[in-house]
Amino acid sequence: MNIEKTKYMKLKIGLIAGFAIVAMVSCTKLEQKLQSSYVAAAGSGNVNITASLNGTYNDLNGLLNNQDQIFSLQENTSDECLVPTRGGDWDDNGVWRVLHAHTWTAVHGQFQSVFNGLGKLESDAISTLAFNPSPAQADEALFLRSVAQFYFLDLFGQVPYRTVADYNSIKPAPVLQPAAAVDTLVNTLNGIISRNQLPASNGPYRASVDMARFLLMKVLLNKAAYLNRAAPTFDNAVMAQVITLGNAIIASGKYSLNSNYFDIFSPTNATTSTEAIWAWPNSGASNNNGIGSQGINARWMMTLHYNSYDKGGAYGSAGWNGFSTVADFYNTFEGHGDNTPDTKIDTTKDQRIGGRFYPGVTNQSGLRPGLLAGQQYNEAGVPEQDRHGNLLKFTPAVSLVETNPNTLEITGIRITKYPPDYSAYTGGNQHNQLQIFR
Repeated sequence: MNIEKTKYMKLKIGLIAGFAIVAMVSCTKLEQKLQSSYVAAAGSGNVNITASLNGTYNDLNGLLNNQDQIFSLQENTSDECLVPTRGGDWDDNGVWRVLHAHTWTAVHGQFQSVFNGLGKLESDAISTLAFNPSPAQADEALFLRSVAQFYFLDLFGQVPYRTVADYNSIKPAPVLQPAAAVDTLVNTLNGIISRNQLPASNGPYRASVDMARFLLMKVLLNKAAYLNRAAPTFDNAVMAQVITLGNAIIASGKYSLNSNYFDIFSPTNATTSTEAIWAWPNSGASNNNGIGSQGINARWMMTLHYNSYDKGGAYGSAGWNGFSTVADFYNTFEGHGDNTPDTKIDTTKDQRIGGRFYPGVTNQSGLRPGLLAGQQYNEAGVPEQDRHGNLLKFTPAVSLVETNPNTLEITGIRITKYPPDYSAYTGGNQHNQLQIFR
């Protein structure tokens, strides 16, 4: 009993003391100062603008390179690409199937990831503008902000934004509807072009006037659809602006068409491609000037079969056996259906169909870049097999869900736009540059 009483007395005293402390606090004026990485007002403080700009560029890593970011939302939702569920492979709770079937919801992880990534890109560009960049640095930041806003508009139909004055606000962001978003993009990009402050040496890795022209062309080409997706009306005057912008890029004399299509995307494309207006640098072949690079092996890993490359005599690590194209899309190419291995350029057949020997690739794995249809062979000309012992013979017919064990690994024509870099096949330092604008 005495013990319980003692506990009660301690509790009572504790409560009284607690109330006394509360009373003291309630009568005291607290001046709390919250600190953050952006305490200074816009235009003040010691901010390294070059580092801020580089960080903004680096926000594009992943967004542009990975198979489950912008690429997925733009391609897997179209008639060009799908990711079939092959038995237990590529099920992933249906995240890939719903894209092609247009049955996704607002909680789809890829949409959320891309939305957040674009938000960071836009926010970092605006923060850079808030701290007195040089005129050229300001135009770089404006271009990167425009890239984020373009993808917001293209993928989500609206653009969240902040003004430079409110760069660090914690209030809900205002939202631009399509008409206002288009006007903002057009005015911003026209301003970059007319001021002509970006060094010509920036291209193809940092913002240039030609990049601004190219992005403006994309905005104007799609303007009618952005304003009325159900029934777009294309204005001849707007299309004339697109032609004028394109002619200005051509007239610069900086670019020319590659005679071999796959030189644009090969492991040597830093030097062999003559078409790059905006390319993403890589760690093996280009000076990135502070922009971090990321490997692009997802471009071939996502589509090739596990046995498409016999590494060291052991099948199984060549690809993820997923992304395919549909027969109707394949059939739009001139010369489709003729994938007979060829060592010369057949001018009667679209190069993208594939089937041609490509140095440094075909002799390494047998792969002939392009749309892979029909029987696949290794570098010695031996027919390849799938994991069940069936001939690795890609078929045009493909379904969102494949269940037949004899065909589920071979259905769907594969897409190999980027010839693999076999010197760095699965790592992060492929020599291929990602071609963004060309």
